[in-house]
Amino acid sequence: MSDRAQRKRRGEQASADSAVEAVTWPVRVAAAWSWRLLVIAAGIYVLLLIFGKIELVAFSFILALFLTAVLHPLERQLRRVPGPKSLSAALALLIGIGALVGIGFFVSWQISTHASQFGDQINSLVAKINHWLHHGPLHLNQADLDKISSEITNTVKSHQGQLISGAIATVQTVVEVLGALLLILLSTFFLLRDGDAIWQWVVRLFPRAAHERLDAGGRAGWRSLGGYMRGQLIIALFHGIAVMIVLFILQVPLAAALGVVIFLGSFVPLIGLTVAGALCTAVALLEHGVTAGVVVAIAIVVLVQLEAHLLQPLIMSRSVEVHPLAIALAVITGTVLAGIVGALLAVPFIAFLNSTVHAIRAARELPIGDTSFPVQHRESPLGDPVDGTEPTDEEKEDARGEGPGS
Repeated sequence: MSDRAQRKRRGEQASADSAVEAVTWPVRVAAAWSWRLLVIAAGIYVLLLIFGKIELVAFSFILALFLTAVLHPLERQLRRVPGPKSLSAALALLIGIGALVGIGFFVSWQISTHASQFGDQINSLVAKINHWLHHGPLHLNQADLDKISSEITNTVKSHQGQLISGAIATVQTVVEVLGALLLILLSTFFLLRDGDAIWQWVVRLFPRAAHERLDAGGRAGWRSLGGYMRGQLIIALFHGIAVMIVLFILQVPLAAALGVVIFLGSFVPLIGLTVAGALCTAVALLEHGVTAGVVVAIAIVVLVQLEAHLLQPLIMSRSVEVHPLAIALAVITGTVLAGIVGALLAVPFIAFLNSTVHAIRAARELPIGDTSFPVQHRESPLGDPVDGTEPTDEEKEDARGEGPGS
């Protein structure tokens, strides 16, 4: 290579070095984080695509995890019963199934018992609405009312094919739900029996240097998840019993069944109790008029405030530390992404993630040069600004003369 070519190459290299040095350190940090976050976002997107393909299986396993978190203390107590480990897991699962079946049977019995009475009330409400439209401020004549009724009837008749196809789709959904229930029960049994061994297997999938931090974070998240589920169960029981007592005092039919609806709705923070409470208010309004409806509405508002300012801090503070704004955003996001199921799963997921991250950050720091995945903290700002790799000799020499970001 000629001297001229060598000088030209050295000049280009010097220009490139000066261009790199002209980039300030904050910009280097931002760039390093940006491409890594883009890679993480791409990975999450791929996981969501996979999750969408196996949605039924994934949701079933997640619900099994939640059921396991609730039944795990009971299973630990049942280990005192002589016999194999499968016995305590099976007994705990049977008790949980018995409770769910009992609730379902009770609600069905209440609805079937009061079905005729409730139907009469609906017919009475329709008649009252008809009378109000005819004699109220709208002053609709009977011909207009008949026309509206006729249009509704024709709409139903013209969409009978869609109704039939919807019924067929409902049958398919029932089959899928039965399969999901079987998977939930099977997963819950094995998680109760072999949960610790399964977790150790998951930990071993990661680099050995990360085992300690990952194990500590996962166990902290699991304790938080269990505390949340058991705490929410207590709060839901309180809401259901309180509303049921109010409805019994007002002599509202289906009071016990509506109490169960409140109990189930309370598992969705903020939104669940409000929607279930609106249903109870409508039934009370339908049965006993405006006064009863207002009383039930006031009771629901009081319960919402009681949960926010007393029950949540008192019951959840030891296991879950999630700000109410984070809960609201999580519920809304979960509802948008996955409907009711997403709303149910959002807050437990946030609680688990919050505790896991805090536990990992609180674990001991790893030395520089360790191959583990956690972020390493270092005093020198040179090298890679994200993963803390050692600076090169040239970077050290430059740092002595100029310092970072010059």
